[in-house]
Amino acid sequence: MELRALFSLLRPKFALPSIVPGLVAFTIARYHYGVFFTVDFLIAMLVVFLVTSAGLVINEYYDYELDVLANRTELPLVSGKVSLRTAKLLGYGLFLPAILLTGIISLRAIAITLVASFLAIAYSAPPLRFKARPLVDSLTNGLTYGPVTMGLVFESLGLPVRWAVVYSLPFLVLLSAGHMLLAIPTIEEDLSLGARTSAALLGRERGIRVGMLLFAVSSVMVVAYCIPGYYPVASLSFLPFMAYSVLQLRRWLHGADRGEVFRRMEVALLLGALAFLLPFFL
Repeated sequence: MELRALFSLLRPKFALPSIVPGLVAFTIARYHYGVFFTVDFLIAMLVVFLVTSAGLVINEYYDYELDVLANRTELPLVSGKVSLRTAKLLGYGLFLPAILLTGIISLRAIAITLVASFLAIAYSAPPLRFKARPLVDSLTNGLTYGPVTMGLVFESLGLPVRWAVVYSLPFLVLLSAGHMLLAIPTIEEDLSLGARTSAALLGRERGIRVGMLLFAVSSVMVVAYCIPGYYPVASLSFLPFMAYSVLQLRRWLHGADRGEVFRRMEVALLLGALAFLLPFFL
C-alpha cells in the first residue's frame, strides 16, 4: 500500500472545503451573538472534516465495481494501490474519533454528529444509497452542509441550534442546487452505471433551468432574511454576482462551453460569497 495513494483516497481537496459552511455559521453567530473562536468550535471544524473525509472514502469503496467497469484506473482502489479492506476500515473508522471528539462539546453535539455520519454513510452505502435516488441526492448534500454543519457549529459555541437551522435555509437551497448542477455533465455516465440522480431525472435542459430557479429562490430568501435583520442589508451586494451566475447557466443552456461557464461561475460565486460575508464584520 502506498501512502500517497492512501492520502489521495481521503481526497483532501474535497474534504477541506467542507469546513467553509462552518466558517459561514461562525460568521453569522459572531454577527448576532458577538462570539469568538473557542476550542470547542475548532473541535467542531475538525469533526466536520473527519466526517466528510469518511464519507468520501466510503463513497469510493461502494463505487468500486462501477469504477472498475468505467476503467477509472487513476483511483487508488481500482489501481490496487489501496485494498478494499483498508478503505472500508478507514472510511468507517474515521467516524469514531469524530464522535468521540464531539463528546468533549456536549451530548447534543454527539447527536448532531451521528446524524451527519448517517447521512455520509447512507449517501453511498446500500440499501439506501441516496446518491442514486433523484432529489434525495441533492437534498442530502444541502442538508448535510447546511443545517447539520451549521447546527454543530452553533452547538459548539453554546448557541441555540434552532437558530442555526433558520439561518442555514438559504444555504440548503443553494447547496442542493449546486450539487445537482455539478452532476449534469455526468448524466449519461451515471445512468449507464445505474445511478438515477436528480440531474439524470430532470435531464440537461430541465436540470439547468431548475438550477437557475433554485439560485434565484436562495437569493430571494436572503433578501427576505435581511428584512427582520437575520442578515445585514449590506449583504445584498452579493446579488449582482448571483445574477451573473444565473446568466452563465443560461449561456450553458444555450450551448456555451461548460468548462468556461463553470470557471466564470466559480469566480462569481467566490466574489459573491465575499460580498455577502464582509458586512457581517462591519
